[in-house]
Amino acid sequence: MISDRVLLDIESQQDFFSPGGALYRPQFSGVARKIARLFAWARVNDIPVISTVLRLRPGERGPLSSRPYCVDDTEGEQKLAKTVLPRRINLGLLNTTDLPDHMFQRYQQVIFEKRNADIFAHVRAERLITELPPCTFVLCGAGVSAGIVQAAVGLRSRGFPVILASDAALDVSPEPARMAHLRMAAKGVLYATTESIVAPVAKPRRLSFRTAPRLERQAF
Repeated sequence: MISDRVLLDIESQQDFFSPGGALYRPQFSGVARKIARLFAWARVNDIPVISTVLRLRPGERGPLSSRPYCVDDTEGEQKLAKTVLPRRINLGLLNTTDLPDHMFQRYQQVIFEKRNADIFAHVRAERLITELPPCTFVLCGAGVSAGIVQAAVGLRSRGFPVILASDAALDVSPEPARMAHLRMAAKGVLYATTESIVAPVAKPRRLSFRTAPRLERQAF
């Protein structure tokens, strides 16, 4: 891995972002476009991506709503098409510590499926993250009061800088989300818009004989 950024995509699934999804609201489509923008940025710049997919059993209540969502083998638990990269590996639900060697040399995107919203309850995901070289995580997705805050706080406690793409993260419950934002801010999570994250860094201007200022000859 040569990038100093990692995009962490939490639960960008159809039940949140696609019309007809169990928890979809029309305003969430704007958030989906921002997430797609971050994925386009990651793809072009070869930035590693870690994605999580929440898969709940039939009848199981999720952390964000009493309504069924992201249920096994439903269309709603599928990832958005624009959040799936060509060079990817899906490690499924298996929650063991073994990992393929040199994953980010072979794949750009690693997908973890999980039963729990907390990414650090998935020991494979935790191992991958804790073994990464120093880098900054950019967070996006669904579940500010669940998976996103748990990921952000867990990353900060492990010493990683974290940037939350504020316009590319949603929650379905305003009050729990407000408390989650306060918690993340207290842990040192930075907030930025998607466009400021993907904006290219200006390269220092090279001086040439034509552009360098002329030095006045000193009189001695």
